[in-house]
Amino acid sequence: MITLAAQQSNRNSGLYPDAVALRAAMARHEVSARDALEACFAVIDARNDAVNAIVYQDRQGARVQADVCDRTGDAIGPLHGVPVTIKECFDWAGHPTTWGDPARANHLVREDSAVVARLKQAGAVIVGKTNIPPYLSDWETANPLFGPTRNPHDPDRSAGGSSGGSAAAVASGMSYIDIGSDQGGSIRYPAHCCGVFGLKPSWGEISLAGHSPLNELREPDIGAAGPLARSVRDIALALSVLRTKAAPDKRSVSKKIKIAQLPTQSGCPIDKRYQRVLDKFADHLRSTGATVVQAQPDIDFDRATELMNLLVRAETSRKSELVADYRARQQLELATNNKFAELNATGTALSHRDWLILHEERLEMCRRVAQFFEEFDVLLCPSAVGPAPPFRVANDATDRTVPVNGVEMPILKLHMLYMLGSLLYLPACVMPTGDRFEGMPVGVQLVGAFGSDDILLAAASAFNGSGVIQMGSGL
Repeated sequence: MITLAAQQSNRNSGLYPDAVALRAAMARHEVSARDALEACFAVIDARNDAVNAIVYQDRQGARVQADVCDRTGDAIGPLHGVPVTIKECFDWAGHPTTWGDPARANHLVREDSAVVARLKQAGAVIVGKTNIPPYLSDWETANPLFGPTRNPHDPDRSAGGSSGGSAAAVASGMSYIDIGSDQGGSIRYPAHCCGVFGLKPSWGEISLAGHSPLNELREPDIGAAGPLARSVRDIALALSVLRTKAAPDKRSVSKKIKIAQLPTQSGCPIDKRYQRVLDKFADHLRSTGATVVQAQPDIDFDRATELMNLLVRAETSRKSELVADYRARQQLELATNNKFAELNATGTALSHRDWLILHEERLEMCRRVAQFFEEFDVLLCPSAVGPAPPFRVANDATDRTVPVNGVEMPILKLHMLYMLGSLLYLPACVMPTGDRFEGMPVGVQLVGAFGSDDILLAAASAFNGSGVIQMGSGL
């Protein structure tokens, strides 16, 4: 793997630890945008055949944009000359958006998604697109058009999904920043599996226009676009470029902040060794002066997770016809014999009246969680149930399982860990702890109040700056 230390010591090649360091080097005229781009191409050539993170490239167009950056001299924008990638499902004018479906292999789009338009305005150099599961419908990244994405730390492990290609590209050093999307953990789970930073911002913070196989004009319920990167400061930089709302006033975060650590949830058991990593992370924060206590919002986590499954499926109900057609062409059977499949079927068929009733229930939960964040600044949560699981092929996500303490558990139980960010619209950031076991990185998830994205990132930066991610005990 291309480690940050290796990149730091190899600046002559054009590789830097993160985009902020690269931009500073460009400002000092130590490296050109073209050199930075060619360095990423070299990593792609060396690693992508094995990892399969980037599934589409426009090298000619990227080189033209890099040369434009070098000719202008002055910064075009905050991402001037920075090589980036985008999740395959974001429209990029003149290029295909396939959603992992062979039937859409030659589907060229005419307009940029909102995300791509903002990246261009900021001077970013778009290298290509990263892999996804078909129609984002799985927690494993593989499809019949592009094949599977492998975890860059271990090819026998999962990169997660649905932004698995995004996380693997960033972790491998193929791009500095990738833009993914998250409806039920699809940024956070891959970030955890691959050992990078990932932000699912507050709902509505970044536009998802141009992120629909049906060319829908509306902004979707629950879903969010967000960056994956190798540092908190790169996440903040990307957010400043992509956000459609005015940034709130900046607030510093002291080591005296009050942190709630989510107690163990019976509905989603986690690996006992991973729990020790979380506890050690909390202990280290205490040693820096932060207050950390076990506490959780006053909501029923089991019911909230069920509610999330119902409303997510209601949101994707129009897309379900595309998924069903794809599955029929691939001769894949839909699971019907488990409670998650039943929930999906119920949510897909919700009437508008029933949706409104469930939405009222959600809003009451939002009110209670807002009261919780009047007392606490950050909620510290697991970002998965353990390290990246073995790579496995499954016909249906409701049948997918992960090993936890020697027992196979339905992977959709992880929705309980991502529910607060998804169902209740909250910002949630995954950051690596620096600890590893079974040779794999593991992360933690930080959740904040609605609209507190900058405060949450300031907290993550403070935790990062405390040296936590360098602890690395090798459990």
